[in-house]
Amino acid sequence: MDSLIAAVRSEHRARFHQAVRDGDALPLLIPYSLLGVFVLPVLWLAIPHTRRPWWYQTRWLVAVAGVAFNLHIISTCSSGNLPFSYASGLMAAWGIIWSLNLLIWTRPQFDAARVVKVTRPAQRSVLALESPSTSRNNNLASPEQGAVKRRTNKSVEPSLFKQDGAAEDVYVWQPYPVDGPYLQRLGWALDLVTSFRGAGWNWSVPIVPHPRTPPKVSSGDIVDLDSMALQTRSGYSRCQSEGEFVRKMLLFMAAMYLIADFGLLLAANDPYFIFGPDRYQEVASHLLGIPPWLILAYRELICLAIIVCYLTAVFVLGNFLHYWFLKFFFPSYAALWRHPSAFGAFSQVLDRGLAGWWGGFWHQTFRVGFSAPANYFIEHGYLGTRSPVTAVVVVCVSFLQSGLLHASGSISSIPNSKPWRSVAFFLLQAVGVVVQDSLRRLARRHFPNTSVAISRILNFSITILWLYFTADFFLADLASTGVTLSEPLPISPLRWLFSGNENEPLWRWGETGYPTWHVGRHWWESGIAL
Repeated sequence: MDSLIAAVRSEHRARFHQAVRDGDALPLLIPYSLLGVFVLPVLWLAIPHTRRPWWYQTRWLVAVAGVAFNLHIISTCSSGNLPFSYASGLMAAWGIIWSLNLLIWTRPQFDAARVVKVTRPAQRSVLALESPSTSRNNNLASPEQGAVKRRTNKSVEPSLFKQDGAAEDVYVWQPYPVDGPYLQRLGWALDLVTSFRGAGWNWSVPIVPHPRTPPKVSSGDIVDLDSMALQTRSGYSRCQSEGEFVRKMLLFMAAMYLIADFGLLLAANDPYFIFGPDRYQEVASHLLGIPPWLILAYRELICLAIIVCYLTAVFVLGNFLHYWFLKFFFPSYAALWRHPSAFGAFSQVLDRGLAGWWGGFWHQTFRVGFSAPANYFIEHGYLGTRSPVTAVVVVCVSFLQSGLLHASGSISSIPNSKPWRSVAFFLLQAVGVVVQDSLRRLARRHFPNTSVAISRILNFSITILWLYFTADFFLADLASTGVTLSEPLPISPLRWLFSGNENEPLWRWGETGYPTWHVGRHWWESGIAL
């Protein structure tokens, strides 16, 4: 199968390079492709507007420019590396959703505050002046001691101070530093734009460990770190020591590495993942005789395993990058609680069904951006706070945006695909969440004494069945984009040992797996091509 996979890869890569030569496409370029996602929002947010209403109105122009540029990226940028071709559209679509959240749906400079680490000077106190009488009776103050106490309200001789320990690092809240220097404002804006789940911010996703946020945050307020749970009810946890952090990250990475290698080995032997469902209809020889429903479940599990491994790897590498390197630029990244786990507990699925899968167990990277439009209409009175209609609108708007996000990855992919499949899949999840939640309420009303075990079995069964019957849309879309044809792992021990090919290489990355320098027709279209 390796020669077949290599031929399919070469075919897709040749199509892409020809499109670049013809001027119909651009590679995924750094920094060009990031302008609308990160650069434009950061630069605008670094300029104060809380006291300049006229400048605040320019957010509409910035938002329109960002949306237009990211749509341009979705339609023109791709990559010879198939996963990066999918990520190109995904990233640009997220740039649209996230920039609208920061520019239109919320007011970060007015309302947002982050946690920063500052060094507090050592506390100094006045040395007690004892007289013989005070030595005998500590409850009686001598005239000299009383004089010193009275003078402490004005000024005290330095010799009368003693040092109560060394300087210490503390965490405090920092709203937008409107009067701070430009680099401080730029750092604040960059931290905001790159904090998708909001760890370390007063708008953090509520299901990850976070400190209690005061109703009114003032600059310099001490952060209540003692209020943070080690693990939230949704199952997201934080580490208490650097050793635990490193150990967990390495174990997760090792486990995900092997699972991904096994999943890619299975996918590499199934033409469905090589050609996609629209180009190949025959069943692989080793799957002959297996019922079609079981083949579908088998392929869905492979796809789910690969997705979970990819996402976990992104989180682990991101945590290491933030903790070991970026903390020198953002000292608060040294706080381990800013790097919570990627996924929640599976018990959320047992307790809440599909809502628990998508709103508790699954990673919450995009949650704030997805829910921002509906929250905006609720806060401004366009939707009722406790209306059933509002709940349906919130769910549908969130899943619609998720569908469009993943459809954008399908659009930017090199192979021909059908982006509507992703939209259909995620809209069906919205239907499932609403229907299951309605059924749960009816069941509680008519069968109030149902045991927890039966409720969990029903939640689990309904969730798995719904995902099984609807995931075919998403599976077909991913398979058609060629994502599973990639070589994300530099070394593949399982494929090297069990592929059955004695010439199977252990090292998987070829010359196409590395970034290159691209020279475009214009200077701004030159950069690092992924």
